[in-house]
Amino acid sequence: MQKSFIKKTRVRLWMAVALLIAGLAWGTTYAAAPKVKIKVWTMNRHDAEYMTAMVNQFNKQNKDNIEIVYQIFTDNYQQTLDLAYATGEAPDVFMDATGVYEKRLPAGDLAALDSYLTPAFKKRFGNGAFLDGINMEKGSIYSLPAIGTTPRLIYNKSIFKRAGIKSPPRTVAEMARDAKLISTKLSKEGIFGYAQNFKNPTQALSRSVDYIMMRSGGVREGYDFKTGKFDFTGYKPILQAYKEIFSSNGAFPGCESLDIDPLRTQFAAGKIGMYISWTHSEPGVYQNQFPTKEAWDMAPLPTIRGVKGSNRINLAGRFWLMNSKTKSPKDAWKVMEFLYSDSLLGGYYERGLGLVMVPSAVKKAKKPETVQKWPAIQFDKHDKIWPNIPLNVRPEGKDMYQVFAEIIFGATDLDRGLADLNARYNQAFDKAVSEHKSTRIVYPNFNPAEPGKVFQK
Repeated sequence: MQKSFIKKTRVRLWMAVALLIAGLAWGTTYAAAPKVKIKVWTMNRHDAEYMTAMVNQFNKQNKDNIEIVYQIFTDNYQQTLDLAYATGEAPDVFMDATGVYEKRLPAGDLAALDSYLTPAFKKRFGNGAFLDGINMEKGSIYSLPAIGTTPRLIYNKSIFKRAGIKSPPRTVAEMARDAKLISTKLSKEGIFGYAQNFKNPTQALSRSVDYIMMRSGGVREGYDFKTGKFDFTGYKPILQAYKEIFSSNGAFPGCESLDIDPLRTQFAAGKIGMYISWTHSEPGVYQNQFPTKEAWDMAPLPTIRGVKGSNRINLAGRFWLMNSKTKSPKDAWKVMEFLYSDSLLGGYYERGLGLVMVPSAVKKAKKPETVQKWPAIQFDKHDKIWPNIPLNVRPEGKDMYQVFAEIIFGATDLDRGLADLNARYNQAFDKAVSEHKSTRIVYPNFNPAEPGKVFQK
């Protein structure tokens, strides 16, 4: 009896030890398991404080053993992404911006999201959220709406008042006149009329000149949807106005070498009368990045001769993209779910970091103070979704924004420069179409005031 008891006790002791060892081993393995790192790239800096806090919270609280590595590349975003893809170091999830979608989709670098999207998740985005040519291609969804933005004229109300200007300019001719007037009256104090971030002409002019063109009833990035050809001729009066500003002391000195952030620091210091930038970024910049006591406001972009077209809503249908070559697609999708969540986007909207376009997020959020302080930040009847232009048109030599900058600064004759662009872009387009690298898009009845009609079937 006693021997049997001792034997049973030994067996139980050994079992307990074995379980303890197994438990320790399992615990050690679990604790040591490395987190799945999902690299996320953005070019937004204005929302860095909020996004960093949200990402840190996700990294601490998510139960999927995922760590987001969140990185910001404000300048040369597309070139940095190009290099990352070329070296196999591309991020798992990245923001769409400055033509990234148009370039990466045909290269097969974007993952289709259809297999991850549940009906309930898609319903959050409302009717008309998924559009061929915007975030869909051949029936597959590659991105989702989140935040829309469009340019506005950013102006210093105190400077305008001191210069005797009663209201922001409505035409590009008025803008040139007001810029010169401000510089004439206030340049002795280091205050000048107009500035733009010309260190990178694409960044400077794709947020200003190109949108003025569309709002004036013209083409998008030189492409005429009615004829299916490139035609830069209509940019002439806009470039003339800019040339007048930069050749008559109307512009902030050194503009040609300014990035957007140095420009903003000068605006925050009360040295610049006006410039053009995005609705989604400037409030956050002047609240958090470069706090200012200057009285500033937003106004609609000037036009050539009145509003005959519309402002394109940038990023209206897409925001985050997934790398088709990510090694952890399911984890990357979980990160995208977080980035598109109501809690993240609702907080984004409330803080005035951008105009969120996801109904389920806006419905739960409070009206941001930014809308109350700068009413023109809201989308109005002239802000519309535009169709995409043809892909893979790569003219030899300088691109449209480089030539525009040369015209503005007097290095290239205006008429000759525009004629050269017409010839080279159409030549490159014809070649791309003949090689089946591009498609000629023609909407004979295209109306720049109602560009969304092309999506109606």
